[in-house]
Amino acid sequence: MFWKKSVLNRKQTKEVCAFFKCTKNEFAVRRFEDGFLIALKNKEYRVKFSEGFRTKLVYAKEVQRIARK
Repeated sequence: MFWKKSVLNRKQTKEVCAFFKCTKNEFAVRRFEDGFLIALKNKEYRVKFSEGFRTKLVYAKEVQRIARK
């Protein structure tokens, strides 16, 4: 069995699910500059987490998608 390592750890995934009220298979994640980009329900959000032992979602802002030609 081979699978790709997740970008987020378990605590970060739980924080995203609690904040956006979704399940872990309803969103996609990519690393973006100093945070993450989360695609959920045809919208993209720029997200940052706190440092340290207790991970909290401290920044979430919707960003506009740029259409490719």
